[in-house]
Formats: sequence, C-alpha cells, structure tokens
Amino acid sequence: MRWLILVLIISSLALGCSHKTEKGHAEKAPEKVISKDEAIGSLPCFKCHSYEKFSGVPKKGVFSHKIHINTGYHCNQCHDFYGHKHMVINRSLCSSCHNIKVISFKKTSMPSRFNHEAHSKKVSCKECHPRVFLMKAGSAQITMKDIYSGAYCGVCHNGQKAFASSECNKCHDMKGFDKELVYKVEGLGPVTFSHKFHAGTFPCDECHPKLFAMKKTQGKMPMDKINEGKFCGACHNGSIASPATDCTKCHKG
Repeated sequence: MRWLILVLIISSLALGCSHKTEKGHAEKAPEKVISKDEAIGSLPCFKCHSYEKFSGVPKKGVFSHKIHINTGYHCNQCHDFYGHKHMVINRSLCSSCHNIKVISFKKTSMPSRFNHEAHSKKVSCKECHPRVFLMKAGSAQITMKDIYSGAYCGVCHNGQKAFASSECNKCHDMKGFDKELVYKVEGLGPVTFSHKFHAGTFPCDECHPKLFAMKKTQGKMPMDKINEGKFCGACHNGSIASPATDCTKCHKG
C-alpha cells in the first residue's frame, strides 16, 4: 500500500509540473520549418494574407520576397513568429547564402573595411536597407562629402548615434598617409608637406574635402589663392599658423 501511495504522489507531481524558462514562463516549442508548397497549401498565414502581395516583380536593390520564395525558402524559415502578433527576422540565415560578414572597399586611395556582421547585430536590416543603401553591390558611389552631409554612413556616424565620420582611422588604413608629400614648384625650391604632422594635429575634416579634394591630383595651388585664404592659406595666415608670406618655412633649397 505504501508503494502505491508513493507512486501516485510522484505521478501527480510530474503531471503538475512543466518546463519553465528563467523568467518562470513555459518554454515555447520551436516553430516547425516547412516547405514553400506546404506553406501555400496549409500554413494559416495565407488563409488571411495575400500570397500575391509577397510575390511581386523584384525591384533593383530592394529585398525581394519572390526571389527568396522561388529559391525554396518560406515564411518561418526567415521569420520567427510569436503569438501571431510579433515577428522578428532570423538574420543568421542570410549568411548561409550571402557573403556579408566583412565588405572591403578597395577602389579608392583609402581602402576601408565594413563589418556587416557587427552592424547587423546592433541594428535591424530596415534601418539601412533600402532607405540608406540599396541591396545591390556597387549601387552607390560613396564619397566623404556625402557622408559629411549626413548621407550613407553619415546617417549614424555623426558623433551622436555612433562615432563621427571624421575619425578616419576607425574605418580606413591610414598607414599609407604617414608620409611627406613633395610638390615641385617652378622657379622656387620644392615644398615638402608633412601629412603625418598635420593629421596628428587636426581632425581630417578640417582640410578634407572643404579645402582639399580627396584625390592625388589636387591641381594647381597658386600663391595668390593661398594669400586670399584658400588652400594652405586657410590656416597659414599668421594667426592659426605661420603666415604664407614666410616662404622659407615651406620652400626648401
């Protein structure tokens, strides 16, 4: 009799308990991943929602449900659903087909690397795509002038949401600019400009691109323009730095 009572007590305890999470809520069973054909035929989504709405003609640079559906993926392979009221994107799935961990930009005098994986963990996809960047490689010709004006990376990298875009070494490899630039001048000694010294003294956006374009062939910088306060004359005016009239400071030989 005692054994029978003990068995009944253990059984009642087992039936009365359920597996709970740390917060005390019953753990939700994972969604079953199903095929596209099963989804169209039996998934409750399309009993209310229009399948045609998600199968329209793809637009360049914009996420296409149709392309992904035709690949064989469907709703609950990319989205996690919670009680029919809340849905989140399962972004870890994207990298199984797309190489989006680190994107390198090499067609520039200042190569840079963009860590897409790190950004996707901090912000949702729609924060950037397609409003700021189209989902198409090479679709944007990004310039620092655009970024400084608040476009592209500058939407967030403004010193408030994220570090300022003027902190060039955060994204660009600056080793190639720790050098001296030599300008040959007709009738005078050459001018040696220490980029390393100036970059260590002033932030990059003090000079680029408002005074000097970010390209090797800057063009002529005549002394009359410098004396008017342009180019080097913006600082070399006797107040911020030595005056441009002090020729031997720059022209050697």
